[in-house]
Amino acid sequence: MQDVLIIGAFDRYNYGDLLFPIILEKQLETYGLDFRFRFFGLVKSDLSAQGGPPTEDIQEFYRACSDANHPVHVIIAGGEALGVTWNSLYAALSPLFQRVNKRHKRINRLFDLNAATKLLLRGRTTLPFLLDKAEFPGIRSILLNSLGGSGLNESTFSKFPELKPKLRQADYFAVRDRLTLQNIQQAGLKAHLFPDSAILMSDFFPLEHLKNRASTSVRAYVEAHSGDYAFVQINKKTTRGHEKTIASQLDLVYGEGKTELCLCPIGKALDHDDHEALHGLGKLLQSPFVYFDADTIWDIMYLIANAKCYIGTSLHGAITAMSYAVPHVGLKVEKLSAYLATWGVDGNRDAVEFSELFGRFSSATKVGKAELEASRDLQFAEIRMAFDLMVEVMNSRVLVNH
Repeated sequence: MQDVLIIGAFDRYNYGDLLFPIILEKQLETYGLDFRFRFFGLVKSDLSAQGGPPTEDIQEFYRACSDANHPVHVIIAGGEALGVTWNSLYAALSPLFQRVNKRHKRINRLFDLNAATKLLLRGRTTLPFLLDKAEFPGIRSILLNSLGGSGLNESTFSKFPELKPKLRQADYFAVRDRLTLQNIQQAGLKAHLFPDSAILMSDFFPLEHLKNRASTSVRAYVEAHSGDYAFVQINKKTTRGHEKTIASQLDLVYGEGKTELCLCPIGKALDHDDHEALHGLGKLLQSPFVYFDADTIWDIMYLIANAKCYIGTSLHGAITAMSYAVPHVGLKVEKLSAYLATWGVDGNRDAVEFSELFGRFSSATKVGKAELEASRDLQFAEIRMAFDLMVEVMNSRVLVNH
């Protein structure tokens, strides 16, 4: 029996974060090895009703990593985990702390907010996912799974000098886009380049499977409108002040593009607040629209998989569209632009300005299904190679320890 500890931000309801542990478990199970999985976040949680796995808390994680008699593999599940701080993770869990964290730049001039939050949460590492085998004798291997770090720069490495040496110690290190790879290489580090592991979702969850898991209302809507609507999502943080522009562009999608509008949040966790952003957007739209509240990840997945086009700021909204070969429009977010630049189809290799939404919609919906499937299949092949490497690393560490 090999214990595999999967850690990430799956203790809050955010679509992309909940996909990582599910896909990791599904794909690793295909190898037929004797893996036993445990899932961890900062806090104990149970989002199984929304489609995610229950998590144990960070203290249980430390205990599991500290027992030299029961060695474990640790997988940092994915997402923008390179350089992520204690305070930014905790801000998505505590409404009170979120208000504090919004002023983190000002506060950090007075004292170290990351260090203070680490103390509050009884953290044992400088950054939440920055592990060292010397500190945790139970860790057999550390695997960094297709992480993002589009905003990683020299100031991050200067502020956290432990970051470089500890990243070098990882037994497997992969990033998900060329911008992150460039940032890593400029810091003198090496990493593999592989797609986000969530791309595999359509392999494990075909349409019929999703239909059975979707809510009655979503199932009825898809049955009546499949292929005729745009799935629309925006977050609050990056679209604030641009709502009128987005609304006018969506009115063009409805009017000139002859496409219905389906608004649905993807990130409902604190600091994403898609539902709030979409309610505000809805008041500005001249066109009719439907709104779904995204009660589960299955509703989100099923709606995107059957859309004419995905439009939004969410990276994992776009990756879902890619996985089901659905046209997609990424809106101005750095990590989304970086991913499309690496894995997108010709003519759709960036996240556009809000004022360019309708123009990109018009060109994206003209891309043929075969081209979208080819892009998806390339990512499938690459991420399966990544899993092959991860399993090879885990097996080699077992042999070394024996």
